[in-house]
Amino acid sequence: MRFSRPALVLLLVLWVVVVLYPDPNVLWHSIRNIQHPDVNAAAVASLAARLPNNPRLIEAVVDQRIVPYAYDWQVNGVPWYFPTTAQVLRAGRGDCESRAVVLASILKVKGIPYQLRMSFDHIWVDYPGKRPNAIENDSLVLAERKGGHFVFHWPKQFHLRQEISDQLAVYWTPMPDVRKGLLLGGLLIIPLLNSLAALAGGLGGSQAQLPPAAAPGRRRGLTVGPQRV
Repeated sequence: MRFSRPALVLLLVLWVVVVLYPDPNVLWHSIRNIQHPDVNAAAVASLAARLPNNPRLIEAVVDQRIVPYAYDWQVNGVPWYFPTTAQVLRAGRGDCESRAVVLASILKVKGIPYQLRMSFDHIWVDYPGKRPNAIENDSLVLAERKGGHFVFHWPKQFHLRQEISDQLAVYWTPMPDVRKGLLLGGLLIIPLLNSLAALAGGLGGSQAQLPPAAAPGRRRGLTVGPQRV
């Protein structure tokens, strides 16, 4: 069976989603969590009590001890997942989203003002006395949490080549080889099979339109009568 072009595109998109997120609920929960980040003071209350009140020191402890860095592929088996605070504490590691929700939760317990900010490939927590760095500064902000939701705007600084490199480093490089093979294999084989089906259908249609073979002794438009000897 040959698929139309829109159906083929839809099939390829579904293949990508199935390979990257075998359980679609993981993607759904991640989208819901990023819309409403789980800044959970209760989950970190006992932890916060043992930490100093300096937000920069708190961030250092979160990054180095509480949430050592790990890609989502390594923790959740998917390219991107936005966890809850409790999920991060259970896993004991995570990427920038994991660190951000834990740090924001601790700052909330201590009554320290904070704001979640995002670039194209990073999320971080801003607070009084925060020192800008190469990946956390005003020029890179794509969205910031205000009034209970993220407010988006185009960042002042954007370099396409660097952005592509960063995205590949986060999502493609740590991807398991088996998943890479499945993803690329499907993207190649599905269009190939569709093209072969179209070719087979075209050949079948051509054969069906061929005229019937002429009877012996008879040609199209010519009748052969008795011959003289």
